[in-house]
Amino acid sequence: MKDIIKYIPISTILLTYLFVCGSLYLIGFWSTFDINVFSLISIYDIPKNFVYPLMISQAYFVVNMITGQYVLHSSYLNNEIENKDFFVEIKEDWSHKKKVFISVISSIPLWIMLVTGLLSIFIENHSQSIYYWEIVCLIFSYYLLYRFVNFPFVKSKISNVLLRYYIGHFLTFFPIACFSNGKIESLKIYLNKQKQYFDIVDSKNKTQINDPNCLKFLGFVSDKYIYSSLDNNKIYILNKEECSGIEIIKN
Repeated sequence: MKDIIKYIPISTILLTYLFVCGSLYLIGFWSTFDINVFSLISIYDIPKNFVYPLMISQAYFVVNMITGQYVLHSSYLNNEIENKDFFVEIKEDWSHKKKVFISVISSIPLWIMLVTGLLSIFIENHSQSIYYWEIVCLIFSYYLLYRFVNFPFVKSKISNVLLRYYIGHFLTFFPIACFSNGKIESLKIYLNKQKQYFDIVDSKNKTQINDPNCLKFLGFVSDKYIYSSLDNNKIYILNKEECSGIEIIKN
């Protein structure tokens, strides 16, 4: 009994974390269509949404290992630089002006804000751009991973670099992968790059919509089918019990 009680807080934290990640996927996906999905689903529908993003984040970890990212990180982690927010170590014996100049041009957070800001300016309608979300999410994922594995408290508690890197991947790539995968998948549908046409079937197995290519299927949550017009101007929500079935036709 004591052993069970001992691990209850850890399991509770992990479960809560997975629920948060599942919620991030739902937010990323359904916010594209301006739908408050949490008003349509129950709490039990949330966990299944983190399975696919978890696979994606773990695939990134494997790719990073193969391409030498671990070697790069481990070699840099052994270099004891006090402030990890700069590309260049700021030395105490430098003049004040030199410190300010070097800190500005080598500030990692500043370059991240600059790059993401320029992307939002130069990418037309960036909030609906798949490339924008892919690049921005990768930038923030790697930066948060970099900060986690270099955080003094984490380094003191997890001395093994590989373990620290893996845990960091789980805590940084995973939640961002949940949100970004939801956003990217929804944008493919929103921009009609990936369409599934939607039709309702009656009790006699006959379709009900005269033009089967006028509506596209967005997804289903709980006991509801959600579909929209091709121009995304109209959203329809159909309860499963209100029809005998649906017909989905891939483009």
